[in-house]
Amino acid sequence: MELTFLCATLAAVSVSFVDGVGYMGVRPPSLKQCCYKDIDKAHFSYDNNLCEGPDNWCKVHPCWTTCASKKSQSPININTGLTRYKRYPRLKFEKILRRVLANVRNNGHAPYFEVHDRYDDEITVRNVPERPRQKEYNFAQIHVQLGQDEKNGSEHSIDNVFKPMEAQVVFYDKDYEDVTDAKSKKRGLVVMSVMVEVYGQKPENDACGCDQETCTVRYARRLSALMEKYYEKVRRYPLASMKPDFWTFLSLPKKCWYNRCGKTPTKEFIKNRCEKEEPDRRPFRVFEGITPLDVLPYDTNRFYTYSGSLTTPPCYETVQWIVYKCPIKVSAKASTILLNI
Repeated sequence: MELTFLCATLAAVSVSFVDGVGYMGVRPPSLKQCCYKDIDKAHFSYDNNLCEGPDNWCKVHPCWTTCASKKSQSPININTGLTRYKRYPRLKFEKILRRVLANVRNNGHAPYFEVHDRYDDEITVRNVPERPRQKEYNFAQIHVQLGQDEKNGSEHSIDNVFKPMEAQVVFYDKDYEDVTDAKSKKRGLVVMSVMVEVYGQKPENDACGCDQETCTVRYARRLSALMEKYYEKVRRYPLASMKPDFWTFLSLPKKCWYNRCGKTPTKEFIKNRCEKEEPDRRPFRVFEGITPLDVLPYDTNRFYTYSGSLTTPPCYETVQWIVYKCPIKVSAKASTILLNI
């Protein structure tokens, strides 16, 4: 039996957006609006000084009204003093040693690794906490969240301590066609979160089952190699400033002020209005492939888990988060590449 930690309730931990995450603020050229009718043109920012910042995500497009929900929004600060101990069966991975073909894409905020459509049912996981034990989820993506410096880039925090980066491994319910289809469905996603430190810096947690060298050599070296090879190839979009003046606000469509912030759109509305088309850009291929092992920590027996949401619009509350207690480490070179991309 695996030793894990369960967050008692979302009400017991504070929900907050991280200023550092998504610091690049990059996106396709903007129409200089604060809200949009066309979901394919809608953009968001991590900067609360902009009208597209986190405080206003629910107003940018009617598809994003869930972002103002008070129920199960992510990321959160995990207050370990308010968590409770619970035993779960060990996560059961299938074919996790297999490396699958992937693409590197840039969604306008940061690059991420996406499993090629042909192989997204190759690696699966079951025994997910708080989900039916035999329910299977397909491996879909690896994201790396980062901030403006090497100290505060993770989305989640543990006892108000942030890490330089946070790797997120995304799985989706095998009953759905793909991750896009699953993300709006109840219990459609599972995301494994791993805190990332920079190798060579003083470790902040010495009780994680492996020393600094073992953790780096055994696992994070693979992530370092992927980051060093591919992240510098994916250039960011032009940075467009968005600070509309008074007259710009007056010219905004009226629906900006009447979006039902806090309410999740209906299934029909999501199906008909909220599916964004992928930009027609040629992705970089990761021919050597990826696997969840590229980012999973040495000690996978200790984690926090809670029911939350996507951390960016449309913020659907469909995610079972598994936040590992122990971090991994990447090379200083990989960290520098990310911070200067």
